[in-house]
Amino acid sequence: MSDDPDTLRATVPEELAGFRLDLAVLECISIEVSRSRLGTWIRDGRVRVNGAVAAVPGDSVTAGQEILVTPPRQQLLEPGSPLEPSLLYEDEYLAVLDKPPGLVMHGISPGDRQATVASWLVQRYGPNLPIAHGANRPGVVHRLDRDTSGVCVVAFETRSFEDLMQQFADRSVAKEYRALVYGEPRFESDWIEKRLMADPRRPNRVKITRSWDKGTRDAATFWQLIERFHGFSVVRLRPKTGRKHQIRAHLRSIDHPIVGDPIYRAKNYGLGMLPDGHPEVRRTLLHAYALRFEHPRTGETLTFRTDPPPDFEGALAHLRRHRPPQ
Repeated sequence: MSDDPDTLRATVPEELAGFRLDLAVLECISIEVSRSRLGTWIRDGRVRVNGAVAAVPGDSVTAGQEILVTPPRQQLLEPGSPLEPSLLYEDEYLAVLDKPPGLVMHGISPGDRQATVASWLVQRYGPNLPIAHGANRPGVVHRLDRDTSGVCVVAFETRSFEDLMQQFADRSVAKEYRALVYGEPRFESDWIEKRLMADPRRPNRVKITRSWDKGTRDAATFWQLIERFHGFSVVRLRPKTGRKHQIRAHLRSIDHPIVGDPIYRAKNYGLGMLPDGHPEVRRTLLHAYALRFEHPRTGETLTFRTDPPPDFEGALAHLRRHRPPQ
């Protein structure tokens, strides 16, 4: 491992003697990585001290010790990979992608080496992408959840990036989603206007709140029934705001959670309700169907649409055969 060309070297200076290994590495080696991720690298045997593998991030270091750090290689998406995004549009300023389910938009923290939309952008277009959202998010203007498929826009230069970000902030970008949900709505369409806040007990989730305290945010989603089955429905969703997990939490709040959603579930609903022989559901069946925005350089209004991927369409086809509306 020490012969790896990506290996980073440093000698512990006097002023760091007695420091924890993880803190010493962050102080004396120029590496963009979070402390928690560095701890994982240490436990994985990617750090050596005087030639010996270090395994405990909290071990003390002494002056003069040589530290070697070999980061894991960035995972790359090979051409033809099922996780490779498809290009819907491309020019010198931006691109519009059809993101497959299972691919995250960007790393969780600096030093995250999993394949992402951001790493694919660097792999394809080079390292000089705008990073206003952070160094682990080059080119990424807005997010889709890992399991959510569909349309997203990315930018190649700062002016376009900032203009697109402002359009999202101004709520002038039109977004449309499709979701397969449990249950059959009483109405043909309606607005869900419920405030959201981070769930203090589960930090990776959000919850509905009536509070207007600091940390709560307004959220509005328009939904419209497209197709009804016995016990299931397909809905069109046009979120006015763009909060984390907004669509998923809002649909759960009206007792129509999305099929396959492992987090925002509801009592009395589950995958066991699907008819026999139904294709296995491996993800939240939510698809970003359409995106409309103004080109940041030309001012032209651009609209892009993409049909749901085969797993979503396969679920609908099976329900049409085995659960037609009664």
